[in-house]
Amino acid sequence: MPCRIAILVSLGYNNRMRDMFSKRSEAGSHDQNALARIHERLATEGRTLKELSQSNPTRVNLVHDTSLFELSSRWNELYTPEPRGLLSARSALVSHFSTLRRCVEVENLFLCASTSEGYSWLFKLLCDPGDAVLIPKPGYPLFEHLAALENVKTIAYTLEYAHASGWHIDIDAIAAALAGQEGARIKALIVINPNNPTGSYVRRAERSRLLDLSERYGLALISDEVFFDFPLDRAVERSSFMGERRVLTFVLDGLSKRLGMPQMKLGWIALSGPEGGVFAARRRLELIADTFLSAGTPIMNALPGLLARESEFLSQMLLRIRTNYDLYREILEGYEGSPHRVLVCQGGWTALVESPAYLDEERAAQALLEVAGISAQPGYFFDFERGVHFAFSLIIPEDKARAWCVEYRNFFDTLQME
Repeated sequence: MPCRIAILVSLGYNNRMRDMFSKRSEAGSHDQNALARIHERLATEGRTLKELSQSNPTRVNLVHDTSLFELSSRWNELYTPEPRGLLSARSALVSHFSTLRRCVEVENLFLCASTSEGYSWLFKLLCDPGDAVLIPKPGYPLFEHLAALENVKTIAYTLEYAHASGWHIDIDAIAAALAGQEGARIKALIVINPNNPTGSYVRRAERSRLLDLSERYGLALISDEVFFDFPLDRAVERSSFMGERRVLTFVLDGLSKRLGMPQMKLGWIALSGPEGGVFAARRRLELIADTFLSAGTPIMNALPGLLARESEFLSQMLLRIRTNYDLYREILEGYEGSPHRVLVCQGGWTALVESPAYLDEERAAQALLEVAGISAQPGYFFDFERGVHFAFSLIIPEDKARAWCVEYRNFFDTLQME
């Protein structure tokens, strides 16, 4: 009897405990999927896995001068709580972007710990609970979690693919969403420039129509440009939204990709747009930033020196991503009757590969991991709804890219023969 009472008490407590937490904190708290469980089991067993989707720049043998990570300076003893970040750091960014022919005023730069935090600040700035933002699909799954944590909804707009011309934003779908019932609650349009994982830049004609829609419906435009300076072709059509004046615009960027330093934790928001909107946004965003003061003094003091080394890192990374993209195309498409194709990619750190559906995508991903030891993110991670797609890293060392891609091709050849 006491045991039964204890169970009932425990059940009651567990029910009350469930009520203790907010619904928004459930975002992303579900159990691991089957692929993650297999990955964890194989790693626990000591099996060496080939991370074909590796996106962590600290795990791909990039060469950094170790002195860049030494943040010792007598100025780091001082704490100067500036909501927008230290003036010296913001001035260094203004100067740096001017050399890239991108314009931003120092008073319109806000430093934060990461672009993820930048999104959370912008959702706080622009949205009340229940409001919505438009996000691209295929896209990175982080946005739903960031939005849910702010009680913000996401509405997906699609990117359509044609192998002859690459990826295109479905502008008509965006217009339809804005004209529909939920249009009144949509507060911002998010573009990833170039998109992750498709690697597609916003085209000139798309940009014009997106600005028209944002202007007509009173939307803020948020442009995530962390991969902007990693084009696979020097002649690719691309243009930054930094300094855009037609609509209230926020451009996100940071050291995580720009210098391959996610561990250094510094991102920024560049604000532009009509004068009245910029003034109002700056005042409110300053209050939000002042509440958190999350950018660390040592990294802000180090920023001017880090930016001076950016060209070295970019040249190293551009060579790698361009070499690997060509290599993947050669291995997977360079023979008659190949069942694979490497989708058109314009920039960024990821190439998407479409492979034959000998198995459905989830089973193919699991078999690829268990049989070949290759860990590759399947298309459904990014909301692909049909076909078999995998995300290939462009930043892994060339020798690994070549060897693992050949093993990937061999794996599918084996499936074909079965």
